[in-house]
Amino acid sequence: MFALPGICALICFMLARPQEYLEVLQRLPLLYLFCGAALGGYAIDLRLRRLQPISAPTMGWVAAFLGWCLICDVKAGQNLVPQLIELGILLTLYGTIAHGVQGFRAFHIVTGTVLVTCLFLAAVCFHQGLQDRSCVAVDPEHPGEGTPDGRPCELHQDCNGPGAEPGSDYRCEKVGLFGTYSVEDRVRYRGELHDPNELSMTVSVGAFAFLLAFALIKKNVRWTIIALAGTALVFGTVVMSQSRGGQAVFLLVVAVFFVKRFGVAGLLFGAMIAIPVLALGGRSGESADESTALRYDAWLAGLEMFRSSPLFGVGHRLFGSHHFMAAHNSYVLTLAELGFVGCWMFINLLYLSVKVLWTGVRSLADVPGAEVARIWGLTLLASFAGLIFQINTLSFAYHTVLWIFLGLAGAYGSAVRRHRPDFEVKLDSRDLFITGGMVFAYAFVILPLFLRWKGAS
Repeated sequence: MFALPGICALICFMLARPQEYLEVLQRLPLLYLFCGAALGGYAIDLRLRRLQPISAPTMGWVAAFLGWCLICDVKAGQNLVPQLIELGILLTLYGTIAHGVQGFRAFHIVTGTVLVTCLFLAAVCFHQGLQDRSCVAVDPEHPGEGTPDGRPCELHQDCNGPGAEPGSDYRCEKVGLFGTYSVEDRVRYRGELHDPNELSMTVSVGAFAFLLAFALIKKNVRWTIIALAGTALVFGTVVMSQSRGGQAVFLLVVAVFFVKRFGVAGLLFGAMIAIPVLALGGRSGESADESTALRYDAWLAGLEMFRSSPLFGVGHRLFGSHHFMAAHNSYVLTLAELGFVGCWMFINLLYLSVKVLWTGVRSLADVPGAEVARIWGLTLLASFAGLIFQINTLSFAYHTVLWIFLGLAGAYGSAVRRHRPDFEVKLDSRDLFITGGMVFAYAFVILPLFLRWKGAS
């Protein structure tokens, strides 16, 4: 299939960000080249009839959501060129995955690409966590970035001594491969995954869950060993990230697999596994408490933005223009930037993705020869459980990791439909009433009461 090389290259490029540490790649417009390759390959596959011109179940809501983003941008009076480019990239990323993958052989290639890339991220960050601390000159124009200078240290103050560049701000952190370094000893990657919480969630849903899937499908000793080794690597990375949310996502993936396979007994066994994981703890202390308080302040600011413009919000990507820090909550973010309608569309997109996966697992339960489809449906359900939970504390609505998984959910629906043309999943009036009620309750009851309880309002 001609679409697959472009799709896989686009996924690797988005997640691993090789152009950020290989200067030779910065001279090439790789993002646009890979987008063009994926779209061009998809067009060729359609022409050769290797793919069918069918729409993924979630395509309509994706178009509606991105279109509403554009409407809100127009309403806010933004420069539309950069917004169109970003929204176009998200549409290309989702669209080529959801429509360029219509069989489970191709699905294995794409999910294998996600798995290998996420294992690479985990390996880089695990290595980072084992290193000694070194001085890093912080880049004031690009938060989260800096240049290690090789001087050993134990405290930030140690970096201001001999060898320090006048006027530079230094941190004492663990320095890893490709210019990566920790933040407060919490391992992380770079680019869109420079936040430890985002990194730990990504490797849990993209590496750990997919390792379990391939092990269940292959059922041989080699893949069992790979799954065990990869799980240990991911778990170690999550622990080193000191992310409480990341540990919860890891456990949610375990819980979904165990509950589906063993019922209540699986839930009890999963709880036993959770005890030692939770005992490892996450970030705590004064710094963690301050971070939580600032997050609640951001949620309150987002709620006030919604109240000031309940229909259109303040505009896509304009939260930072109204508050000094990110929203740290995808639901608050969409509510503030896109208003009630935009948040409702975002919830519908997540809801329908989960409904497609759940319907696939349930409808194929007794179908002979459908084991692969059942396993991947369960795997993506586990991944979405982690994503939906963790983006409650992350600004992830336009993040490429989320849109890769939205694309995979669409591809799953397309693959099942190709084998079973009667497989069609939509949101009915009952679903729309439920999601509308959820957004209304969240915006007018749950979020205000929660913030008042926490003393943020």
